[in-house]
Amino acid sequence: MEAVMLANTTSWYDSTENITTDKNWTADSGRRGHNEASIDSTTWMLVIVDGAILSVGLIGNILVIYVVVRYARMKTVTNVYILNLSIADSLFLVGMPMIMTTALLRRWVFGAALCHVFFALTSVNMITGAFTLTLMSADRFIAVWYPVSSARYRTPPVAAAAAAFAWVVSGAIMSPVVFYAEHLARPAASDSESPTYSCVVNWPAEKALTAARAYVGYTATIGFLLPVSGVCVFYALLVARLRSTRRHIRAATSQRRPSARRSVTCFVAIIVAVFIGCWLPYWCFQVRRYY
Repeated sequence: MEAVMLANTTSWYDSTENITTDKNWTADSGRRGHNEASIDSTTWMLVIVDGAILSVGLIGNILVIYVVVRYARMKTVTNVYILNLSIADSLFLVGMPMIMTTALLRRWVFGAALCHVFFALTSVNMITGAFTLTLMSADRFIAVWYPVSSARYRTPPVAAAAAAFAWVVSGAIMSPVVFYAEHLARPAASDSESPTYSCVVNWPAEKALTAARAYVGYTATIGFLLPVSGVCVFYALLVARLRSTRRHIRAATSQRRPSARRSVTCFVAIIVAVFIGCWLPYWCFQVRRYY
């Protein structure tokens, strides 16, 4: 059964896995996979690009986490959600060295335990990010539509509890990936050679394709379509509210506060737009591949 790698670098890791399962692949060629001559230029390019993403992303997210945690004035509701996004991204980045190493060596060398850890780190991150962005959009909607009555609920502790709940739901949704992750041995070409291993999602053999399709379908729906739909609805209502009450807001508050509120709203909108732009090709690829 071909692996279902539902992580941020799914297509690359799948192609790496396909190298090890190619009919012409042998344990000897796998052992030579770490040699530069046996690695194509595309793989090297992807490793270099992912290395840059790892370096920049890890530094940037660690700085965000430090600033929000360190300074009390940064502990706002929006920043709590941004902190949650940074934590999720940092956990995914921890697994990137495993992806890069597997791409270069063309086999999994981190053992059975880390195989499950890898899928837990990468797959849960995917859904958590979508849910967190939905929470951010809902928070912007409530702040604009109910600025007074929502003040008691729009607090950092409540936002932290909502973010923690998003992690719990994400873990439950993505649990099949972690449960069916397997550390599989590839038979050696001869008795004198050691077997090589791969880390894959191995669905039940009797209905493997059906299980893979069902999983891709419900994760695409819950992890992308529903959050994106919710975000679009929240922002459509938010924009309508801002346009219809602009004069009232200016009359009731100072010039500075509406400007700051609009800035935060635009910032969240940019994050959501980037999220949709990055994930839409991924989900189109997954649905196209299994359906």
